Amino acid sequence: MTGQPEEVLQHPLSYARAALGMGKARFAETVRLHGQLLGHNLGTTRSTVFKWERGDHVPDDPTQEVIAHLLQIPESVRKATPWPRWLPAWDSLTFAAPWTQTATLEALTSLAGSGPMDRRGFLGIGGAALVGIGTQWAAADPAIAAAATGDKVTSATVDRMSDRVESLRAMEQETGGGDYLDSARTDLSLISRMLKNGRYSEETAQRLYTLAAEVCCLLGWMSYDASLHTAAQQHYTAALRAAKTAGDDTLGAHTLCFMATQAANQREQRAAVGLMESADAVRDRVPATMRASLAAHQTTVYTKTGDKRKAAAALNRAFDALDRDDRSDTPPYLEWFGEAQLRSTEGRFLLATGQAAKATEALERSVNQAAPRDRAVRYGTLALAHQRNGDLDGALDATHKAAHLIEEGIHSQRGVERLQEVRKAFAPYRNEAKVKEASERIAALAS
Repeated sequence: MTGQPEEVLQHPLSYARAALGMGKARFAETVRLHGQLLGHNLGTTRSTVFKWERGDHVPDDPTQEVIAHLLQIPESVRKATPWPRWLPAWDSLTFAAPWTQTATLEALTSLAGSGPMDRRGFLGIGGAALVGIGTQWAAADPAIAAAATGDKVTSATVDRMSDRVESLRAMEQETGGGDYLDSARTDLSLISRMLKNGRYSEETAQRLYTLAAEVCCLLGWMSYDASLHTAAQQHYTAALRAAKTAGDDTLGAHTLCFMATQAANQREQRAAVGLMESADAVRDRVPATMRASLAAHQTTVYTKTGDKRKAAAALNRAFDALDRDDRSDTPPYLEWFGEAQLRSTEGRFLLATGQAAKATEALERSVNQAAPRDRAVRYGTLALAHQRNGDLDGALDATHKAAHLIEEGIHSQRGVERLQEVRKAFAPYRNEAKVKEASERIAALAS
């Protein structure tokens, strides 16, 4: 990526500009000059580009024709796809490739060797396309290193890699995943090299692809938690491929749930529903923990779409499945899901349906049982519930608890974004000294 290495690129056009090494003013000038070559007299300015990227305006058809020609986008693609979906946000081959073991390995290898992901605050793929589809944390174990360079991959070697992934998952739950992205990429690189260079049995291959899917899904989650949405999509899609190659329906459904939640939170509601429908197709073939998680994610998606009846029914299914869950067949990547997570889902549903008092009770139970990273986010939601319930002191107390966790080392961009929602909700009380103090503390975290 040329220029702006630390900037969050909030729109596909900002990514296209950065790839060209152009600021807004230079891009506007280039569009005007290119327009003259094509016979269009355009009045594009830096302010115009700013408004396009903020979403206030959409370029008219002649301007889009000029931009597409400048970016070497075929006119047929531009005509068939609405703005800004035709812009070159990122390589869509990951979505278009066949669901084969070869394509899965290519996707894993590509991600493992791509380096730090582009810092983009938008979804690179949406709509029907979405439906259709750091520093090294520890030196590699000698056996792992040997397997990655061509030696036999034994069951014990895979066990050691699995232990590494479990340690990474535990650390992420404690402090958030932003600091561990490079470590996870290192693990993905090692697994991909084992698959590409090592010698192994069919059973070991299945375990390696399952482990690759776990790491990709974890990378997707950590990227999402850091608001790196396109990177999250890339890793989730690779996780789906690896899970399919491994024949693991539970891991595939788990990944689809995360993809759907991301889509719903990015206003891709139809895509979110479609993804959940795909996950639901294997409901009868997955363990009780996965059924509970699946229903909980359905609750979240249907709440976002405004379908209260379906959301309530899904929430009931989630509690019923959790009651039947004896955890005997719960895979490691699902051990985080339990009553604390489900109470959080319940609280957000109750809050969205105007039941602030009940939401407060559910969210308090969730916060008390949550891991530190989740607690930092959920205190923000609890603050919103207290505020809507008319309890300003309770809202401020929850706000300060969330802020304290983030200040003390919980790295979750979602937690900061949730507190920014709280800050907006405090607007009616902004002249009160204690509200000003809390607002300034939130502003400092977001700066």
